[in-house]
Amino acid sequence: MRIGAVIAAAVLLTSGPALRAQRPVQDQAILQYLSQTNSWYLDVTAFVNSPAGSRERLFADDLRNSSSHAVRLAFDFARAQAAIPSANAPAQADPGRGRNLAQAEAAADQRADQAQAQIEQINRQLESASPKALARLLALRDEVTSELNFAKARRDSLRKLIGFFSGSGEGGLGAKINDLARSVPELTSQQQRGPEKGAANVGAASAQDFHPESAGLIGLTTEILAMSGKMSRLDHLTQVTESLRQANQGLRAPLRSALQEVIRSADEVSQRPESADPAALIAQRKEMDALAARFKQVSGSTVPLSEQSAQINASRGHMLEWRRVLDEDHSRALRYLALRAGMLAAGLVLIFGFSELWRRATMRYVSDLRRRRQFLLLRRIVVTCMIVLFLILSFVTEFGSFATFAGFSAAGIAVAMQSVILSVVAYFFLVGRWGVRAGDRVTVSGVTGEVVEVGLFRLYLMELGGSEIALEPTGRIVVFPNSVFFQPAALFKQLPGIDYAWRTLNLKIMGATDAAQVESRLLAAVESIYAEYRETVEGQHRAAQSSLNLHTPIPRVESRVRIADSNLEMTIRYPVEIGRAREIDDRISRKVIEEVEREPKLRLADGSTPKVEIKRG
Repeated sequence: MRIGAVIAAAVLLTSGPALRAQRPVQDQAILQYLSQTNSWYLDVTAFVNSPAGSRERLFADDLRNSSSHAVRLAFDFARAQAAIPSANAPAQADPGRGRNLAQAEAAADQRADQAQAQIEQINRQLESASPKALARLLALRDEVTSELNFAKARRDSLRKLIGFFSGSGEGGLGAKINDLARSVPELTSQQQRGPEKGAANVGAASAQDFHPESAGLIGLTTEILAMSGKMSRLDHLTQVTESLRQANQGLRAPLRSALQEVIRSADEVSQRPESADPAALIAQRKEMDALAARFKQVSGSTVPLSEQSAQINASRGHMLEWRRVLDEDHSRALRYLALRAGMLAAGLVLIFGFSELWRRATMRYVSDLRRRRQFLLLRRIVVTCMIVLFLILSFVTEFGSFATFAGFSAAGIAVAMQSVILSVVAYFFLVGRWGVRAGDRVTVSGVTGEVVEVGLFRLYLMELGGSEIALEPTGRIVVFPNSVFFQPAALFKQLPGIDYAWRTLNLKIMGATDAAQVESRLLAAVESIYAEYRETVEGQHRAAQSSLNLHTPIPRVESRVRIADSNLEMTIRYPVEIGRAREIDDRISRKVIEEVEREPKLRLADGSTPKVEIKRG
């Protein structure tokens, strides 16, 4: 085919002055156009291979197919132009040199084929050759192999030389076109497998379809930024495509002019009067053949360029349609983002309004400071949880995945922070209706003290020390985690509203005395002191019964008498105010001793003294 092109070029060189202009488009313009097409194709390929949803993949496939057709047609145009001899090619100076080189190249190729056939024949003879003929056949094969190598080297050199003279050899237009083609690997694979297969085997990276109606603020913001970037890239690609289309139009203008010139020359030749001179007729026929060859060469460049223009327009249409779809999705996502932001703002306003109403209601209707503090603390916890949950629901896109992650995280946190969680749970038990409050006397894990503060995680006690009957502050604060409430050790505390405790006074009186008289005199002594705070104790008892809905006997002084070893043992049980417990115990003990000493018949047993004990239960 290349020999035919060279011969046709030689014929054109010998033709009339109408055919002296050879290649319609300059080499530099062809290479520049190919470079522009390559850059455009690579940009399009990078864009369509980016992650896209199902709707965008349709546009990506169409754009990929049209752009691959366009770049292939650009190289078809360039190769068709390279086949046309250039006006500056050395072959134009000597048309006969091109014919001689082509004949020499054909002879060298024929000699290489003959040598190859001769070597194959010798190899078949070697299979059945006798030992005598073996050495001769091997030497002959070596000689023919040398001739084959020389013929191939000569043929390759002649081919390079012919290519150089035709403008398509190393350093010529054809070599530069091949270099540019190697920069587009997809072009080679498409030429080998066909355009449809090549386009089908290259797929865009797929991504999950985006649904703005179920997305959170983070997902919507991310998707809007991604779509904005895609739209900017599409705008840039559209501008580049428009520049390529204008370059295509610019290249088609000289080709149309060349075709018009060939057609006009052919019309002139066909309109010449018939000549009787055979030589003139032969020259006219050669000129028409040269014009036909010229027309085929120019039209061979024009057709790919026209088809490429259609593919460029198709690519531009796909880009504009893709841009329109992205713009719709972008506007839709913006609307949902505004809706989510408005819902977030409205939700936060409602939560903070609810928090303020809770605070005002607590300050107005809860007069007890302890209860007020508990309600305000509960308000902070509830409001914080509501805000956190609302923010999570607003910002998280895939709530199902978040729920799974949160479940595993919660399990790990529960194991790692079980003491802290138990303390928070125990806090609500401690501050409940029958819980402890500041000033209560409690016993926790063997430590007795007065409650200073009940925190969300810790219980603070002012330690009380000394004898069990007369406890005094030690000056130390004991801190327990609230989770101690769930420990096996019991927690002792007073009944709500009661500020008294029970005492027992044990006496041992010697001798046989009148038990009833002794009991009445000693009870009267204790009653005289209890009468001073009786109303306070009975008032606390009535308040406790009202709040607890329990019915227990009214606190009063009681006694029990029994005889043991000819002595009289007497136990007197009486309530005391906790704040005045030591004072009351001392006064009752002294009063009882005075009564015993006042009556000569009443004597304590040898070595015995009145003994005051704490009465439990």
